[in-house]
Amino acid sequence: MKKTFFVWIFILISIITFTFPNNLIVLFGNPHSHTSFSDGEPGNVPSDAYEYARDIANIDFLAVTDHAYYFEAKYKGRDKFEVMKEMANKETTNKFTALAGFEWTSGSGHINVFESKNWTSRNINTTTEDFYKWLINEKALAQFNHPISMFGTFKNFEYYPEADLYINMIEVGNGSWTKNDTINDEMFSNYIAALKMGWHVGATVGQDNHSANWGDANDSRTAIWTKSRNKKDILNAFFKRKSYGTEDKNVQIWLETSKAKMGDVFYYTKKPQEVSLNIYYTDPDKENVKTLEIYTPNHTYIYNNLPSNFKKEIKINVDSPYFYAFAKFIQDDGDKIVSSAIWYEPQDSIRIFSTPKNILYKNAKNPFKFYVYNISKESKEAHIKIFINDKLNFENTLVINGYSKTLINSILNTPNTNNVNLMLYINNILWYENVIELKNRIKIYSSGVEIGFLKDKYYLTSSIENSEVVIISSSLLKDETLFNKIQDFARSKKVGIVLDEINNTVLKLIPSKFEVTDKSFKNQKINNLYFNDGKIILYKGKERGFILNKNYVIFTGNPFENTKNELFIKKLLKLK
Repeated sequence: MKKTFFVWIFILISIITFTFPNNLIVLFGNPHSHTSFSDGEPGNVPSDAYEYARDIANIDFLAVTDHAYYFEAKYKGRDKFEVMKEMANKETTNKFTALAGFEWTSGSGHINVFESKNWTSRNINTTTEDFYKWLINEKALAQFNHPISMFGTFKNFEYYPEADLYINMIEVGNGSWTKNDTINDEMFSNYIAALKMGWHVGATVGQDNHSANWGDANDSRTAIWTKSRNKKDILNAFFKRKSYGTEDKNVQIWLETSKAKMGDVFYYTKKPQEVSLNIYYTDPDKENVKTLEIYTPNHTYIYNNLPSNFKKEIKINVDSPYFYAFAKFIQDDGDKIVSSAIWYEPQDSIRIFSTPKNILYKNAKNPFKFYVYNISKESKEAHIKIFINDKLNFENTLVINGYSKTLINSILNTPNTNNVNLMLYINNILWYENVIELKNRIKIYSSGVEIGFLKDKYYLTSSIENSEVVIISSSLLKDETLFNKIQDFARSKKVGIVLDEINNTVLKLIPSKFEVTDKSFKNQKINNLYFNDGKIILYKGKERGFILNKNYVIFTGNPFENTKNELFIKKLLKLK
């Protein structure tokens, strides 16, 4: 559970005597813009954008990132991306760096690629997975653009370890409107979502210009700490996540610990209990900080009313094996600045990022599923142990291929208690611990049917009235008293009927549009269900595996004997 600590500061903060990186310079620019090479300002080509950004907007760098699907049309008979790169090289000076890029767009999200040898588009690499494969082969720098539901959030930031090597940027803000309110709540929350899923991405803000205002549409900028203005050094700074996104055009910030600096990943042999995070802030325009927020995977630390120049040291608990910390500053005028993170992670390459979300039931054999990732190139062994109330409940050792994920399907035996303490270890590292409330198992009434894979997962009751689902053979429905009970039950809950015989009672429940025959079948898959045997019932001349009639599900054979049917059966009978 996220905890928020509010700290009202009336303590002395160390003023000036900064240790901003003395071997780096800070540059302010824009990594996202468009021209007439796609859907930008008509009549303006990339060289116009570079000249404007350099000579009028006076920013330090500009990336033109036109939509790549427009590149299929030539510019004066030449490949647009090749022309753009030539223009970028020509317009670069010792005071300004022009970057050539493109934007890949799809329903799952938009991604900028910078200074690659080649380009691709949604018409060539259609899916997110296709694009990631292309990017890995290209080994180019990339950025998640405007991560909001309108444009896509990359399949909820599903994690791909090898793609993570190249996607090192994410927009926490986007927009070219004059209001300058570019860092919005949805993009910011999705920045956090990406970090929690395992992505190592640095914070940026893109103006995403589609008009001739490249760099001065507003005060929003991406800032980077780099060795020089050289294009190679700027790209390297983005690769190393030495960036922050800002709505203030000249503010300087920096984060560091004794082991890592902003953008770094520190790989530990033993997880520290806490780290001292040093935050540096200075604004040439003397703008004070109304609120400073420090975000970690499980906590937010909040400080208020800080001056326009300060260094602050904060002690932070390292409460998860995969740990990060980053800062958000809100100035008195409302402008926001978001830093890149610092990461602390184990040297062991096996990871769990997303918290397992499984419902567990009392006194049951519970499926407990989660993904395990290997972030290294080499195959690695994962020794998994799950404890319930300090007792070993599941253990398995398997090899995870390099840069891959594996779904772990474990079965946990739970006691008949209200809650349990669950601990999940991988290679002797505690990755997950939680007190989990156990639910009461769904009650099933079954008669005349072997319910196979449902036996151990649900509570079998002898009372129809107390059950959530009834499963019964058709032959038993000839009992009028029982049939009346079933009819009452079916007014509000699901009834599964297995045809072991055709009789007048069950025929009342089968709509007349179905043709009931006196023939049987053996070992067939019908309507996504596997049967050993059953009765042949036709609909428009085709065999049916089941019939839906209000709350009745009539199965032409017994589907509970084959585990391949489990997911579909649960949907049909609305079993959780």
